Amino acid sequence: MKINFITIIFLLLNCIISQYTPMDKTMEQPFRNYITVSRQGLLLPNRVFKKSENPKISIIILMYNEAKNAKSVIRSIQNQNLQDFEIVCVNDNSKDDTLSVLEQLQEEDPRITILTNKSNRGVIYNRIYGALKSKGEYVTFLDADDGLCNINILQKSYDIATKEKGEKIDIVHYQTCGAVLDEKGEMGNFLLITIFNPHNFDKVIKQPEISDNYMQKSNNITGSGFVFDKIYSRELMKRVADYIGPHIWNQNLVFSDDFLLAYAAMRMANSIVNIGEVGYWHNFDTQTSTTSNVWQLDGYKLKNPEKSNKKIGDYILITERILELTENEPQFLEFREHTMRKLGEETFIKAVARSIYYDRYLTVCENFINWKYINKACKERSLKFMKYLLSYNVGTRNKFSNALDEDDDNDNNNKGTIEDSEEYEDYIINNGIEDL
Repeated sequence: MKINFITIIFLLLNCIISQYTPMDKTMEQPFRNYITVSRQGLLLPNRVFKKSENPKISIIILMYNEAKNAKSVIRSIQNQNLQDFEIVCVNDNSKDDTLSVLEQLQEEDPRITILTNKSNRGVIYNRIYGALKSKGEYVTFLDADDGLCNINILQKSYDIATKEKGEKIDIVHYQTCGAVLDEKGEMGNFLLITIFNPHNFDKVIKQPEISDNYMQKSNNITGSGFVFDKIYSRELMKRVADYIGPHIWNQNLVFSDDFLLAYAAMRMANSIVNIGEVGYWHNFDTQTSTTSNVWQLDGYKLKNPEKSNKKIGDYILITERILELTENEPQFLEFREHTMRKLGEETFIKAVARSIYYDRYLTVCENFINWKYINKACKERSLKFMKYLLSYNVGTRNKFSNALDEDDDNDNNNKGTIEDSEEYEDYIINNGIEDL
């Protein structure tokens, strides 16, 4: 059967769009209503603000210049049917009125705790710091511009986590939906975010199956590589903090933190249950969404070298730690390759080539490619992208550092060829890659 060009294009587009699934309207409406009420700063009836010394769940929210979103995300928690919780807001040295808004909310609700940093400490630090300071039996994380969308999600997650006799579940993973906000704050169509959402529902999964199946591309068996769509036992978060190491999470890491924190949670968890409940709402507003801003390619432009270096530095530090932690665990080949996915991003490689981290990133790549458990196909894929990176010599990178006002269109004029790169030839000879 012949397949014409239009059909091929349609199939490719369908693959891209399949990351998101339109939500059934009857399913969507209660979530839409719940989010609308919360974003309007309203409270549902019969909500009693009573502080507990041993709350069931602690909700950790990182706040950095979130004055306009603080009230709505906190309302999405206060409107839950489960009311035995605490809200831990980590104010990361905000420059706007975030602290003032939080203090006003704290006056009406004693369950709110405010932790204020004197300087920016970064995402991974604030999440772990908030979790370690919390009092809840379980903890969960919210981004300040998102919110909970299901009135029962905390109660259902907690009930499932504690129903097993003699053993608490370490992680309960629920589903995520998203919607775009227009200029008036009105929500567009709701979408289930397929790449975030689990399968294999209602089964208690334990080690080593959790580690063996983490980040499976074909079937999200044991949890996504994101932090915000789960509740975690507080004992697990203590183990995660020790496993990652304070020498890593105590640094000001802003970018790529989810990879390390989510991996560590899956590696240290004794048990996980996926549930077919939608509970988290992700704001697709590109002007406020952290995820959107982090991965914008214009952050790697020559005209913004400081931001570019920060992104690359954070990414390399986290990648180095992941490679260290998985050194003797062959089941994490797919996860390692996923972590190194930026080898295939041309703009990122250009940024690395002109950055202060060029040599260090080459070392990361070498450690990945020379890993004793790597297979031939993964090695060949990675080497293909390394050829581009290695084609930049030291002189070329000096030209980049002296040309911050030049446009990226001139990059091709400065790039050396693979054949001209002694660095590349040495690497090929020293590592026996020509035998592949």
